[in-house]
Amino acid sequence: MPHSPAAHGPHEHHRLREVGQRLRNALRHPTVSVTSDGDHVVVRLTGEITSRNAKNVGERLREALDTRPGVLEVDLGQVTYLSNDGGAAFFRALPAAHPHDTRVTVTHASSRARTTLTQLGLARLIDIRTDADRPEL
Repeated sequence: MPHSPAAHGPHEHHRLREVGQRLRNALRHPTVSVTSDGDHVVVRLTGEITSRNAKNVGERLREALDTRPGVLEVDLGQVTYLSNDGGAAFFRALPAAHPHDTRVTVTHASSRARTTLTQLGLARLIDIRTDADRPEL
């Protein structure tokens, strides 16, 4: 049987395992993409934001703030997990926002991410929005 698992041998099983590992890593490790529309910069984060990568995420947020936008939007719609340590990335970025009166807004935050940000006291410093906060069109 050419399509049976035995026909592919141990190498096929190993290859599939590697693919699975890459997928798990892709979901765990965040990616950061930045788009700008003049005075509005959007930083889209994906994956897990934890102590392992909070410094890098904070640096990327500060880099986005270097352009001195009026609004920095941090889209958490594809974030699968935000730890308390990961939330520290926002604290690292906020000092760069204040001198230029940049408003920092978090959008598409899951209930867990909102809880984390609120527990850290960030809800008093930044706007946290969900899809439910959008006005009806």
